[in-house]
Amino acid sequence: LKLLEGLVPVQSADLEDTAEGTEKEAELDEEGGEDGRQRPTPVPRRLSAQHLHRLYVFSLVWSIGAFLDIADRKKFNDFLHDKLSFVLDLPETNRLPDAVVFDFVVSQQGQWEHWNTMMDTYVYPENSTPDYSSILVPIVDNVRINYLINTVAKQERAVLLIGEQGSGKTVMMKAYMKKANAEIYMGRSFNFSSATSPLQFQKTIESYVEKRMGNTFGPQSGRKMIVFIDDVNLPEINEWGDQVTNEIVRQTMDMKGFYSLEKPGEFTTIVDVQFMAAMGQPGGGRNDIPERLKRQFCIFNCTLPVDEAIDKIFHVIGEGHYNAKRGFNSEVRNLVKKIIPLTRQLWHKTRAYLLPTPAKFHYVFSLRDLSRIWQGMVGTLSTVIENEAVLMMLWKHECSRVFSDRFTLMSDKEWFDKELLNVVTEILGPEYCKMAEPNHVFVDFMRDAPEPTGEEGEDADMELPKVYEPVPDWNELRERMEMFLSQFNEMVRGAGMDLVFFPDAMLHLVKISRVIRHPRGNVMLVGVGGSGKQSLTKLSSFIAGYKTFQITLTR
Repeated sequence: LKLLEGLVPVQSADLEDTAEGTEKEAELDEEGGEDGRQRPTPVPRRLSAQHLHRLYVFSLVWSIGAFLDIADRKKFNDFLHDKLSFVLDLPETNRLPDAVVFDFVVSQQGQWEHWNTMMDTYVYPENSTPDYSSILVPIVDNVRINYLINTVAKQERAVLLIGEQGSGKTVMMKAYMKKANAEIYMGRSFNFSSATSPLQFQKTIESYVEKRMGNTFGPQSGRKMIVFIDDVNLPEINEWGDQVTNEIVRQTMDMKGFYSLEKPGEFTTIVDVQFMAAMGQPGGGRNDIPERLKRQFCIFNCTLPVDEAIDKIFHVIGEGHYNAKRGFNSEVRNLVKKIIPLTRQLWHKTRAYLLPTPAKFHYVFSLRDLSRIWQGMVGTLSTVIENEAVLMMLWKHECSRVFSDRFTLMSDKEWFDKELLNVVTEILGPEYCKMAEPNHVFVDFMRDAPEPTGEEGEDADMELPKVYEPVPDWNELRERMEMFLSQFNEMVRGAGMDLVFFPDAMLHLVKISRVIRHPRGNVMLVGVGGSGKQSLTKLSSFIAGYKTFQITLTR
């Protein structure tokens, strides 16, 4: 019913009721008509019986079927076609391979259309390198969830997105809040953690609102507010099985307010606040949320994109970077096209074989890991990636850094190295397997700064050129690290470090350098005391030219 109400509003006869249509209506209402005159009130448009029937089917699919995963959606689709096709006006899914009822939307004209028709295209800039975290390649899943969020949220109802890590829940919610009209809506978002208490939640909400009259509070300047709670299922469940923090969230949504902490017994009413939330799928150590909170939301499952959509995302990024205008030759460009499905296959096999257990709870391989591989792949120059062999070594290095570096058992690392070569042989052939055999590391600190000649301008860049390139010789790498270590000892007072660069220590330094060279490159080092976590981090930060700050822990 909530979906239907969002889909069958009073519609203007000449404006589409999409997000753009609503915005255009608002603009014209403020300025009068397009010719400056006052605009007439929208005339309700009568929808045909067939149009309403299709809207009902769409709402049925996205209410009962909204929580289902990809495999279960197929079963739900088969059930509708087998048992109810004579009653319901279902879309013709047989026109497209593997299409299900979830792949269709009702157009303004009342026709079934594939979600593809609503997609924009992302064009990768040819001459500049965009900020990696800002690249958003539209795929069917994003367009679909955005449409559903808009349909429900514009009625000021709550939406909850569930799904695996890396399926884009937070990005889509924040994108929706960003698009909201800033004159009417303000957005606030905060994260729940296992330590979030009811008091913190209440104080946070109180800090967002101001007094309107009596005991009624609302957002500033008479605007409305969208509050987005990320990871809403993280607060701890106490020994009686209650998730206390979420009970106050439920009370705030259900009763439109909460009891004052300063004046016991006095109820504070909160108006014009709308809640949105996101959470990971419960299970595997992750909590569920109370049923009484769940019923407040319209819930949609963000499934992992299908293989074609994943390939589309990384085709745009990979082929966008490795193009002729950046100087990459044709054999490298052709190999990049083949590496895109190859990386996905390796990711799928790793996810399926190395499952998380209580001892290996961090063996979770989400879409973000696939994204991190490509982040490393596109940080290169055509002068370094001159042929297929260097590209294969880079690809192996990035896959090993992202996947293999988190493994805690040698047997897992050995399985991964073997599987990587098997997948290459299977998809590309044995000659490419030979190219991927060398274990060369890639670093960006092997080149010296240009020698000053005295003729440089004031703005000349005299820093070390950061070129991400392979180092075939470990002795050369050791000498370079020893040079940086002696510089560090000279320049940083009272921090004399005396390190021996044995192969493992060198590899650890390479790992840290690789992560911190990227924006938002956060790294968590786990190891026994004395394995060099602190000293190698300080040295790699010095090499990268960063400042370091350390929190001194006391009892």
